[in-house]
Amino acid sequence: MNRVVQSPLLLLLGGALLKISAFSADYANYVKPGFRPPLIVAGAVLVLLSVATMALDRRRSRGGARQTELLHARAIEETHLARLVGRQPAISSPVPSHEHEHEHEHAGGNRVAWLLAAPIAVIFLVAPPALGSFAVRQAEQNSHVPPPTLVEARPIVLKSGRVNVLSMIEFANLAWDDPSGSLQGKTVRLTGFVVPSGQDDAWYLTRMRIACCAADALTMQVMVKGMPAPDTDSWVRVTGTWIPRKAGRTGAYTPPEMTASRVERITPPDEPYE
Repeated sequence: MNRVVQSPLLLLLGGALLKISAFSADYANYVKPGFRPPLIVAGAVLVLLSVATMALDRRRSRGGARQTELLHARAIEETHLARLVGRQPAISSPVPSHEHEHEHEHAGGNRVAWLLAAPIAVIFLVAPPALGSFAVRQAEQNSHVPPPTLVEARPIVLKSGRVNVLSMIEFANLAWDDPSGSLQGKTVRLTGFVVPSGQDDAWYLTRMRIACCAADALTMQVMVKGMPAPDTDSWVRVTGTWIPRKAGRTGAYTPPEMTASRVERITPPDEPYE
């Protein structure tokens, strides 16, 4: 890939990074929020590198054009002198033939290299959304595993007579491994997107949890009962109470359950992952 293709591709890539990180919150569909500053810096560096490279190439091109003009003038002069003295011209062409061959060799490679711009163009035209129900269904073939234990988690104090706002993993941890049963009888509020459960009287409130980027996403789900299922992939805020696990269940992990008293449609959050 020569610089004729390399510089525009760097500019497109840098512009795409700046578009999703500096000028929108789309970057949060792919990585954790803490990656925003590095993405902005990387995008700015790529744009500056591309602009500097194109400026350098333009300067070299001007110098090359000037040199070609001088060679052409010398060739004309040499041809005229050769005719006067009756000999063959010492300079036959102002542009070496091997340069034409070099350009021909790269022509096909450049056309292929431009295909690399297609994925970058997609980001400008239609930025891929955050993971949703399709990704959840793809992962359903894997058995559920217990939620990871929270490290340095904030103390969770649930109060009666008020709505306790919890993250999905906080709710799952309390539902799965809380000997005190602090969720019992408490009203909680969870936020996520809707995934069908295959049951008429229940559906899944779902949130994806990532450690670094969308490629390592884990599915966190709560089965919601008592309210009709909203549209698949719609984002909702569910208020309700925990349904305690039935005695005698095996040690295999199953998503916790809750009875909903209220379901509110909301706009997708800027940070879709936990």
